[in-house]
Amino acid sequence: MNLKVLASLTLVLFGTSDGKQPFVPKAVATKQALSIRGGAGPLDPALTAKVFLGSCTAQGVYDYLAPNKSLGVYGVTADDVSTLLTGVGGGLLLMMIITAYGSLFTNMSTLEAIGLAQIPITVNNLRTILNGDSKANGLSMSGQWIKLAITSFTAHACLSGADYATVAVRTLAVVIGLTTIQCRFAPNAALKNLGLDETKRSSIAIFATKILGHHGIVAAILIGALVSNVDAYKALGYAQIPGLLSFLLFIHTGDFNKLGFEATKAYPWIAAVAVLVLTLSF
Repeated sequence: MNLKVLASLTLVLFGTSDGKQPFVPKAVATKQALSIRGGAGPLDPALTAKVFLGSCTAQGVYDYLAPNKSLGVYGVTADDVSTLLTGVGGGLLLMMIITAYGSLFTNMSTLEAIGLAQIPITVNNLRTILNGDSKANGLSMSGQWIKLAITSFTAHACLSGADYATVAVRTLAVVIGLTTIQCRFAPNAALKNLGLDETKRSSIAIFATKILGHHGIVAAILIGALVSNVDAYKALGYAQIPGLLSFLLFIHTGDFNKLGFEATKAYPWIAAVAVLVLTLSF
C-alpha cells in the first residue's frame, strides 16, 4: 500500500486538511476523473465495478430476504441467532452496494446515495424490533433502538440535503466501523455486548457475527472515504482491501472448515475481491 493510499484512508477518520466540508462528487465528475487516470491492469474499472457489485447484489439480497437459508448454500445450518445476524450482515452488504453503485453510475450525489443505502438496514432493524425477533433472541432492546435512530437520522440528513449530513455520515462510519471491528475480531465479546447470554453464542452464531463484521468494516470505510472526497472508484477499491484480508484470514484460521463450510465456494469471492482491489486501488 503506497503513501497515497494511506493518505486517502486517513481522510476517512480525520476529514480534509483545511477543515472545510468535503466536496460531494457527482457520478459524472467521478467518471471524468477515472477516464483521465485510468485503472491498474488491463481491466476496465467501470466494468469491473459493475460485475463485482452485481455479484454482491445477488448475495446481499439473499442474505437480507432469506437469512435462514443463505448459509445453507455453503453447507451450514443456521440457528435463530445466526439468522438474525445474517439479516443484519445482508443489510450492511446492501449498504455498500447501493452506496457504490449510486455514487459511480447514477446522477445521485454521494450523500444521496449514502442516504438511500441506509434504508435496507433501517427497515431490517425496525422489522426485527416490531416482530419480536430481537427481544426473543436476547438482544439489548435499547441498543437496537439506538442503532435504528442513527441510521434513520443519517438517511434523513442525507436525503433532505441537511447541512449536517456529512457530519452524520462520518459519525455513522465511526459507529459502524468500531462495532463491526469487534464483531469480526472479537465476536464472542460482541455478542455479549449485544445482550446474548453464553447459551446463545453458538459456533454458527459466532461465525455469522464475523461475517457481519466483515461486511460492516467494508461499508464503513466506503462511506467514510466518499464523504472525505476520495474518488469513488478508489474508495470502493480501498474498502475492499480489509475485505480481502478478512477472507484470507477466514481461510488461514480454518473458520470455514470448523463449521463444515465448503470453503472452495468462497474462492471465487476472494478472486473477485482481489481483482477489484488491484484494478481500482492503484
